[in-house]
Amino acid sequence: MKFVSLLAALPLAVSTAGGSDISAKVQVPGTPCGVGGAAGAVWVSDATFGKLFRIDPSKGAVVKTVATDPNPCELKLAAGSVWVVTQSGRLDRFDPATGKRLASIPVGATTYDLTYALGSIWVTNRNGGTVQRVSPTTNKVVKTVTFPPGSLPAGIGFAGGALWVGDDHGRFVTRVDPHSYKLARVRSGGLGASWIAVDGTSVWVSNTKSGSVSRIDASTRKLVSTVKVGISPVNLEVVGGDVWVPDDLADKVIRIDGATGKVLETIPVGKNPAVVAGIDGDVWVSMFDDSQVWRIHPE
Repeated sequence: MKFVSLLAALPLAVSTAGGSDISAKVQVPGTPCGVGGAAGAVWVSDATFGKLFRIDPSKGAVVKTVATDPNPCELKLAAGSVWVVTQSGRLDRFDPATGKRLASIPVGATTYDLTYALGSIWVTNRNGGTVQRVSPTTNKVVKTVTFPPGSLPAGIGFAGGALWVGDDHGRFVTRVDPHSYKLARVRSGGLGASWIAVDGTSVWVSNTKSGSVSRIDASTRKLVSTVKVGISPVNLEVVGGDVWVPDDLADKVIRIDGATGKVLETIPVGKNPAVVAGIDGDVWVSMFDDSQVWRIHPE
């Protein structure tokens, strides 16, 4: 299959109403899900065909493709590797320089998200109702934290010395002490407190079923604010101090001021934006149903 760059088809920059520029749209096969930066490249997972694509940002094109375990999505650079969660019960580890798969680690059912903290990789298993701690040294699970029945662990982040875990259907997020593994529920500002982004002591939560984003103070464990953003906010990320939120049903990306909690701009994008990631000051967004990854340059 030939991979085509769409950079040549675009002006140098297409300004949005809020001032940010859409500087590239890169075509990829399948359904792009996770996106992240490593080794000077943009890495994108393909949830349909079980692939990991390496995009050269200077060319705006896919330059390498490697196989993953089935149904990959979220990915992150940590401990010198690219880590990819899949919903097939495996956590994949890749060398960002060569693209070689270094490990395929058994984890729980329907793994959703991951974060790096305290020298470990932490993964959420939505249908397994667990969070697992993985050692990058041994490539093995060293601890499984079980959540109460009915919990659906989704997004995860680390702030204020603790792990924060979203719940796909509930109104609470869960604080996990990484030493004692004790759990404490903290109320979010809406229903479906699924996805987590962190910045300092701020924990930002996408309330997917309420169309809002909440901010929790990790130090006080209190809800600070909630802002309405759209229909279905999903996997948000803090980039340059602001919070960028894909709305997968409204086909938009919303930018929230990280200091005031107010919406700065709403950007129309492709079909079903899934994940955003900050890479070298730009915001990259995967369009799940458009087979594209967009590059947005903040104003």
